[in-house]
Amino acid sequence: MKFFKKLFDKNYKFNYLRDKALSRLTDDNYRYLFDDTMSDEWVCLDFEMTGTDPKTDKILSVGAVKIVKDNSMFTLDMTASLSMICRPPVMPNTDSIVIHGLRPMDLENGLDYRMMLQALLPLIASRPIVGFCTGMDKAFLNAEVKKYLNVELINPCLDVSIIEQNYRQKRTRNPDMIAEQKHLNTLISEYNIPLLPAHDALNDAVMTGMLFCKLMNLDKK
Repeated sequence: MKFFKKLFDKNYKFNYLRDKALSRLTDDNYRYLFDDTMSDEWVCLDFEMTGTDPKTDKILSVGAVKIVKDNSMFTLDMTASLSMICRPPVMPNTDSIVIHGLRPMDLENGLDYRMMLQALLPLIASRPIVGFCTGMDKAFLNAEVKKYLNVELINPCLDVSIIEQNYRQKRTRNPDMIAEQKHLNTLISEYNIPLLPAHDALNDAVMTGMLFCKLMNLDKK
C-alpha cells in the first residue's frame, strides 16, 4: 500500500527524478537546475524548429522571458529575457522556411547548441516552464540538454491553452459541456494580447507570457 501511495505522491516522484538526474549529471555547476521548484517565478519558452520531431528535427531559434508574481500580480520581467538564433547541423529545407521564416543566411552565424544552453539554462533554473505545446518544446530542449549534461530537465510544464480551457470550464453554466482547447492565435485575439511580429521566438514567448499572466490574474477575481 505504501508503494502505491508513494507512486502517486508528487513530492516523492519529484525527489526520485531529482536523485536520478543528479546521479547522472556530468557537470556539478548545473546542480541548481534540480533545486526545489520555484513557486513565485516561471519562465516562458518558445522555440522555432525545423519540424515537430525532436529525434530528427532541430531548434533554430529560442525566445525566453521570466514571469514573476509581485504583490499577488503576475507580470513579465523583460530584464530577464533571451532571444537567440541557433546554427543547426543541417540547414532547414524550403518547406519549413515557409513556417518559421528563418533562411540559411539567417542561421549561418547562429550559436551552437552548447552556447545556447549556457545562456538559457540559468534563466530556466528550477522555474516551471510556461508555453504553448510545452511538452514538445521541453522534448526538443531535453534532446540537447541530454547531450550536454547527460540528464533531462524535470521542470513542471504549464500549457496556456490547457490553463485557459480549465478557466472556461470552471465558469461554464453547463458542467456537462466540455470546453474545447483553442489555438494560441485564437487565444491571443480573444484576450486582447498585443500581436507582435511573426517568426520571432521571443515575440511568441512574450505573447504567451502575457496570456499566462492575464489568465492567472483573472483567475483570482
